[in-house]
Amino acid sequence: MRALRYRRAIVSGLVIFVAVTLQTTLFVDVRILGSAPALVILVVISLSRHLRPEFALFAGFGAGLFEDLLSQSALGLWALTLTTVSYFVVRVRDRMEGEYGLVAPFVFGLTAGGLALFAVLGTIFGERTLADSGFLAKIILPAAFNVALAAVVLPAIRRALAVDEPVNPYLR
Repeated sequence: MRALRYRRAIVSGLVIFVAVTLQTTLFVDVRILGSAPALVILVVISLSRHLRPEFALFAGFGAGLFEDLLSQSALGLWALTLTTVSYFVVRVRDRMEGEYGLVAPFVFGLTAGGLALFAVLGTIFGERTLADSGFLAKIILPAAFNVALAAVVLPAIRRALAVDEPVNPYLR
C-alpha cells in the first residue's frame, strides 16, 4: 500500500511537471483559433478524481503555484484557481462515478469555470483580463479543446496512477 502511495505521488509530480512545462512553453506559441488547451486544468481534474482529498488539493495548489512561477501572471492566481477546481472535483467525484455520459460536460464546465475564475481574479488584481477582446472565446475554446483531449489524458492518468477500472454496466 505504501509503495502505491509513493508511486502515485511521483507520477502526480511528473504529470504536473510535464503539463505545466507544455502549457508555459509549447502552448504559448502553438494556438488554434487564437487559443490553446488548458492542459494543467485538465491534469488537475484527472488527478483530483483519483487521489485522496488532501493530496488532490495539494496537487491543485502545487500545479497552480508552479504555473504561476513560470508564467507572467501574478503569483497565486493560478494556485487559487487550480485549488478551487481540485476542491470542486473532490466534492462531486463520488456522484460522478460510473456516469460516463457526464465526463465531457463536467470537463467543459470545470475548465470554463476555472478560466472564468482566473479572469475575474486577474481583473481584481489589475491584469485587465475581463477587458480583453474576445474574452468569451478565451474561455470557451480552451474548454472545448480540453473535452477533446480528455479522451486521451483521463485514461492515461488513470493507468499511470494504477487505479482499478470501474465496471462499465453498458459493456455487460
